[in-house]
Formats: sequence, C-alpha cells, structure tokens
Amino acid sequence: MERDDSVVERDLADALRRLNAAAVVPPVDDARAAALMAAFDREHAASPLSGHRELKGPRRDGWYLAGFAAAAAVLIAVGLASAPTGRHGSPSPGGLTAPHTPPPSTRDVRLQPPSDFVIVPGAAGLPPMESGTLVRVDLPVAVLPSLGVTPPSGRGATVTADFIVAQDGLPRAVRVVTP
Repeated sequence: MERDDSVVERDLADALRRLNAAAVVPPVDDARAAALMAAFDREHAASPLSGHRELKGPRRDGWYLAGFAAAAAVLIAVGLASAPTGRHGSPSPGGLTAPHTPPPSTRDVRLQPPSDFVIVPGAAGLPPMESGTLVRVDLPVAVLPSLGVTPPSGRGATVTADFIVAQDGLPRAVRVVTP
C-alpha cells in the first residue's frame, strides 16, 4: 500500500509541476495597478463609513461597548433584585422564601408618603452599604410597582425619582419626588 501511495503522490506532484509550467502570468502593468488603487480610493471616500475612525490612532469608538456592558449589568441587577422580599426588603418570616407570586396590582400596593424612601426589592440580600450617592432620574410610571412604589395619581407618563445607589452601583432605595 505504501508503495502505491508514493506512486500517486509522485504523479500528483508531476501534474502540479506541469500545470505550473503551463500557466501564463501576465507581467505587472503599473498603469493598471495605479488605476485599480485609484478606484479603491474613490470607493472608500464615497462610503458613508469613510473617515469614521483613524486606524493609526488609539481606538476611542469602543465606549459604546462599555455602555452595552453597563446596560447588561443593570438588567442583571434588576433580574436579581426581583427575589421575593417583605414590604421593606426584609426576607420573609422564618427565613423561608415564599413560592413565586405574581406581581401585585396597583390595588395591592400600599400608599407610601412621598418623602419616605422605600427599599428596592432584593436590596436586603445585598452586601451592606459602605457609601452611596443620591441619583435623581426620570422613570416611566409603569416601572414604579416593580420597585414597590405606588404610582401617583393624575401624573403623566414619567415621574422623577431619587435613588440611593451604593458603592457597588446597585440601587438600594427609591422615592418619588413630588413637585
């Protein structure tokens, strides 16, 4: 068998050598090469993305990736924060977690005085705060029940809310700002 393989390989190598000798490669035409490069340059200049970034300098357009990463972290934190907790974020009695219950309707949510902070659901299970900041944001009214806050009546589509955000970047408490 090995002898047959070496014969096939030798025949293949001879055929490739004959093909290489028979191939006609035209000489390099400097005028054609210059015309081709000019056409590439024109097409690149006409492209809507041309000049978008300089390949020689440092890349500064990667900030959008940091934004996506931050958005993903917020979504993960919100997903983790939806663990069942009591009214003010304390675990359920006896340390046992209750089976998953559907989110309360607006009739089940108790009215909170507008000046009180409400602990964000799931924040009680987070590490203790070492430091924090107060962040004021405009939120859609539809988000408030998931934060344990009753939406104010007679308001528009958004409300202003204050969040206490810990050193780890996770919100710990929220209150609706009254005008």
